[in-house]
Amino acid sequence: MKHKICGTLKTPALKILPLQDATVKQENGLVYIEGYANTKNLADRYGDIPTVLKSKRNFVYELTEFKKNPVLLIDHVNQLDHLAGSVTEIYEDEKGLYFKALFSASNHPTIAHARQLYKEGHAKGISIAGRFHYEVATDPSLLTLAEIYEISLVAIPADPRSLATPIKDNDDEEQRKKQEKSNRQKLEKEINAWLKELRK
Repeated sequence: MKHKICGTLKTPALKILPLQDATVKQENGLVYIEGYANTKNLADRYGDIPTVLKSKRNFVYELTEFKKNPVLLIDHVNQLDHLAGSVTEIYEDEKGLYFKALFSASNHPTIAHARQLYKEGHAKGISIAGRFHYEVATDPSLLTLAEIYEISLVAIPADPRSLATPIKDNDDEEQRKKQEKSNRQKLEKEINAWLKELRK
């Protein structure tokens, strides 16, 4: 029996999954999200177990196509107004498919809304899209090759245990303090000028 394949380049198969070990953080005013988009050797909500098929290769995730255009989409919508940012780092390790992505600083409502939801910790889902291979006829639950075409942010993660830690927006707090100091200095300057006029 030939191995089963789900998805094509034109219509990729989707997997909506929880972000594992995920954090959302801010560095130098830029917002990043990182974690595992998929984990190996454990069944996901689809019943698939990503597993290295050692007789053929030493990896599960094929990233060649994805690395040509490593975009982070929103809800798998292939339009510029749903381009949330770009994946800056992606690799497979013993645990699964790790990635780090940089959110766009765009003020477009769709992108800004998604960025804010992840910053606040409300949104926690991720979805991978691609062509998924099940090459072991005797165990069709083994996902032995996942050709990743794109990664998307999604509203509903597959697993309620999904955790994405929201950031503490230190940059915003620092900006607020700077603004308060500036306002105080301006007010003091105005008061001193007014007192000077009164003494004349």
